[in-house]
Amino acid sequence: MPQREFEITIAPDGSVEVQVQGYKGRRCLDAMKIFQEIVGEVKSQSLTHEYYAPEEDVRINIERQH
Repeated sequence: MPQREFEITIAPDGSVEVQVQGYKGRRCLDAMKIFQEIVGEVKSQSLTHEYYAPEEDVRINIERQH
């Protein structure tokens, strides 16, 4: 199984930058939905070479605790 990484940077002004690595194809966008729910509005997005690679089957389970 490929190693997947999320690099999260929070700037002094409160803006958040998330870099996703290890997902092939459009699956990276599915993974980013998790962070969009937490952080909120996406102001910009850039795609890496992995986005254009053939997709793989990835399942994401989210459990919310209130």
